[in-house]
Amino acid sequence: MATVSGRTIEQFLQMEEAKPAREYVRGEIIEKPMPNRPHSAIQFFLAGMLLQFLVRTGIGRGFTEFRCIFGPPGQVRTYVPDLTYVAKERLTEDLYLHTAPDLAIEILSPDQDAGRFLDKIQFYLRHGVRLVWVVDPDRETVTALLPGEDARVLTPGDTLDGGEVLPGFSISVAEIFAQARV
Repeated sequence: MATVSGRTIEQFLQMEEAKPAREYVRGEIIEKPMPNRPHSAIQFFLAGMLLQFLVRTGIGRGFTEFRCIFGPPGQVRTYVPDLTYVAKERLTEDLYLHTAPDLAIEILSPDQDAGRFLDKIQFYLRHGVRLVWVVDPDRETVTALLPGEDARVLTPGDTLDGGEVLPGFSISVAEIFAQARV
């Protein structure tokens, strides 16, 4: 995973988009890890399930790899969660999301830097993300995190729900991880 230091957020936002996506954290430009097959299969499946739910309910929009630019003045970061959901009343026509998403879904990659990843999740929870799902394909767990609450670690015998952020959404954790085994 490549990193570049010493740029301002303004300079970063002027850069050409790249694949894999890059994120900006405290002056560092960090290349997201390339997803493997289980990661991609789970991402595709969850995107489809969320799309069906959001089309049916009309409560907002979901996005894959959507740049989110948010944080307090002087500490703004830009992250590209694997999947995001934004409530209809918070959507704008901007090219990027200039606020925290309501839901950020991160699917762990094998070469993910643990310290950076934990920092990202803490930033999400401190700065407006209402719900975070961390999907771990290797351990077959989904961790659901809400600001100020204890994490809930779900395994294949459990059901993942959207709580107050996605009321009425639920899916079997086993069904999520079955996608990685095909």
